Amino acid sequence: MGKQPNGTGFQGRRYAMKRMIGCILLLFLCGLQGLKAQQYTGMTGLIHTPSAEMNDAGTARIGAHFLHEAFSPAPMDYPTGSYYLNITPFSWIELAYTCTLLKGESAPGYEEKIGYTHQDRYFSLKLRPLKEGKWWPAIALGTNDPIGTYGTKKGSLYFSNFYVAASKRVYLGRNELAAHVAWRTFRRDYNAKWEGFTGGLTFRPAFAPNLRVIAEYTGHEVNVGFDYLLWKHFLLQISFQQGKQFSGGICYQLNLF
Repeated sequence: MGKQPNGTGFQGRRYAMKRMIGCILLLFLCGLQGLKAQQYTGMTGLIHTPSAEMNDAGTARIGAHFLHEAFSPAPMDYPTGSYYLNITPFSWIELAYTCTLLKGESAPGYEEKIGYTHQDRYFSLKLRPLKEGKWWPAIALGTNDPIGTYGTKKGSLYFSNFYVAASKRVYLGRNELAAHVAWRTFRRDYNAKWEGFTGGLTFRPAFAPNLRVIAEYTGHEVNVGFDYLLWKHFLLQISFQQGKQFSGGICYQLNLF
């Protein structure tokens, strides 16, 4: 007889794979109007940087995102993925709950590693006290993982940050150009390269209103990418960190009102 796979390692890998597949399938089980996704956190924004844009009141979103290792905080020196739930109950507040897969080892007594066995879970909040007007930008205050679901031990608070952001749109004919700037601070030193002022530009051409082209400066590198709305509800985001490292995801959106 052939050698049977190690029970713990085999079952662990199968469980992790089922979990990832299950997350992706969720995209098709939930019932858009704006292309404003900072998708790896589940919140509105650019690619890696926040903005003051928000979804329309009543918008709900569920999605999953692949993250290149260059996209993640330093302790996560491997590619991973996140999945999330997001809702904008009113035009001035947005909430999200995000889970990011973490690598871990098998239970004590076993030598074999079983891969993505843990998750970093966190809530995000954005408040917009000032809505965009004809002569002034929108202003928003936000945070990802403000308290830390794993407390303050070393290695937690991977995505914990606070920010203030401003966004303003102008129209060139029927084309939309928007400028975004934000100031952000993280709670862990391994995110220091992304601290301080960040910003970017987004462009939505008149000939393709479902497309939003993005260029941003994160405080450390320049990223480029785009959002594209498919079949009115599926929002795809593709991005390249430093113009070369791929990250991307998809979410399903609808308005509950």
